[in-house]
Order: sequence, then structure tokens, then C-alpha cells
Amino acid sequence: MMDKRKALGILAAFMAAWSSCAAPAKRPLVDPFPLGFPLAEAGTLEIEGAVLGQPRARGAVVYFATGEGFLTAAVAPARSVLWRFKADLALAAGPELGRSCVLLRDEADTVYALDLRGSLLLKRSVAGPVTTPVREAEGRLLLGTADGVVMALDLTGRGETLWERRTGSAVTAGPVFDGANVLFGCADGRLHAFDLTGRAVWTFAARGGIAADPCADGRRVFFGTDERLFYGLDGATGKKKWSRRLEGSPVHAPVRRGGRLAVAASNSVVYILSARGGSILSWEAVSSRIVYEPCPSGAFVIVSSAAPGFSALDLVTARSAGRHSASAPLAAGALWVPPEVVLFEEDASSGRQRLVFLSRGTVSTAAEKK
Repeated sequence: MMDKRKALGILAAFMAAWSSCAAPAKRPLVDPFPLGFPLAEAGTLEIEGAVLGQPRARGAVVYFATGEGFLTAAVAPARSVLWRFKADLALAAGPELGRSCVLLRDEADTVYALDLRGSLLLKRSVAGPVTTPVREAEGRLLLGTADGVVMALDLTGRGETLWERRTGSAVTAGPVFDGANVLFGCADGRLHAFDLTGRAVWTFAARGGIAADPCADGRRVFFGTDERLFYGLDGATGKKKWSRRLEGSPVHAPVRRGGRLAVAASNSVVYILSARGGSILSWEAVSSRIVYEPCPSGAFVIVSSAAPGFSALDLVTARSAGRHSASAPLAAGALWVPPEVVLFEEDASSGRQRLVFLSRGTVSTAAEKK
């Protein structure tokens, strides 16, 4: 109990400091905690079990699932566990963060919604198999299935089905929210846009199946297919603005910053594309066949893989911003929890995993150690 109180106290202090940094100013706001190199280990937290899927972070709290069926919320500044939740069965994917909830799905396609204190809000079995993340918008939980069904569940009630729509093919990407619309990608290459009441807005037929989430900004939608084609669409009409062939198919949702897109591809390369016309501005090779979900950090994007380490790309200059070598291979994608980078490392000999917190610092040289 004391550890939890200490974690809550540190979390409250951190959020208060963050709020003061974010106060309105006459000049344009500058990131008070920019990512910078070199980075040095500032603390660790042991993991019970093995991380499943991609962890998430909001504020100072890191949320991660393990294959044993647990969801853990850890306070980064305190290096301690805030709470832990156990699902009925093993989990099928990592957590997703709604506006004020955390969403999970177990291997029997039961959907769980928890509040940010770890209390269960909703548990609902879904006729699956569910093949997409479960995500929240405006009190609705959206998801898609292998049977080609997309549906919305009522989060504020008892999880009743608000609407269902058939797409004609297995749903393999999304839901991704774009203003008043929600996007779903399918195995037949069709990208569907619905409004939150279930009305079909537009459909675009791409070449190749859509396995990775699109990204959208209210004006444009960007996504790729397993035919190694990458598209830029008009977000209002779904009409194609441009397309570009890559040497690999996208494996995660693109990360956009201004006029740049970072696209992690199946050929272990992260491409920096122009959002305006799709031109390849630069690319970065990744030292592993497993490329984790890129993580935005201000003007940068953190690129990590199963190899021991990560790099940062500057999306303004389309150039490398720095690298960090970890002490062990990574078990999940790196997270940006300002002012720190959080890694999920796995010891090669024991298989045990831990969170590693990296802060900006100096790296001692061999001469300095002597």
C-alpha cells in the first residue's frame, strides 16, 4: 500500500509540473523535455512474465500486458507498479488507451474496459474472431472481425451492440479515427470509412491487402498494402492523391510530423516520405527482421527493433538524430515518456524482462573509468 501511495504521490507531482510547463504563453511553446543524446540508464523495473504486444504510455504511466493475462500500470518517475489487473484468460494483444480507459482483449475474444485506476468498467464477449485492436471514441468501442464485420459497442452502458456493418472481407486494420469518421482496412485491399453512427462515408479499393493501420489527420489518409504500395488519399472523399511503390510492405501505422511520414516496412527499413506527393526523402536500415511500432517524440520518431538498441529520426530534416545501444535485445517497442525513453529488455540467458528508463546524460569513456 505504501508503494502505491508513493507512486500516486510522485505521479501527482509529475503531472502538476507538466501542467505548469504547458501553461499558455505568448511565444510558441517549446518542448520542455526534448529527446536528446547521449542517453544513460536512470533506473529499472522488473517484469513478472513476458511482454505481449506493444506497451502504451500516457502522462507518466506506462501500461503493458503480459502473456500470463496481466495488465500492469507502472509510474515511470517512481519506477514502481501502480496497479495490476488479471484477465480471465491469456490476453491476445497489448493494451489500447481510450480517452479515459484502458482496453484489453483476451484469447476468447472477451473485451475488457478498465478505468485509469485499474477498476473494471465493462466486460463483453464478442462473436469473433476479433482481428483488430479494440479502440474507443465518443463512448463507443470499435473493432473488426475475421468474418468481415465491423461493430460499435456502447462503453457507457452494458456493452450493447450499437451497430454492425459487413465489409465483404476479413477486417485486418483499424479502427483509426479521423475526425467524425472511423477507418477500417480489409484483406481484399478495401479501405472503408464510416461515421460513428455506422453510416458508410466512402470506400477505396487498393491493390493488395491492408495489414497495417492507416494514419489520418482530417485532410489526408495514408496507408500501405502487402503489394508494397503506399497511398495518400483525400480524407473527405477517399479519392487517391498519389501512390508510391516501396521495397517492403508497411508493418505499422505511419507516423506523421508536418509534411513528413515515417513508414516502417517489412524489408527492415524505415522510409521518410513526403506527405504531399510520396517522394522518398531518406531511409534508415534496421538491424533486425522484427521492427517494432515507431514512437513519435516531438519532431523525432524513435525506431526500435528486436536488436539491442534504437535510433531516432528527425522528421523535419529527414536525417538521423542519434542512436542508443541497449544492454540486451528489446522485447517491445521503445516508448517516449518525457523526459525519458523506456525500453523493454530481455536477458538472453535467463529470459527475464525488465523496463529500463533512459535519461539524457553523459556516457563514460574507458579512460574516464580508469
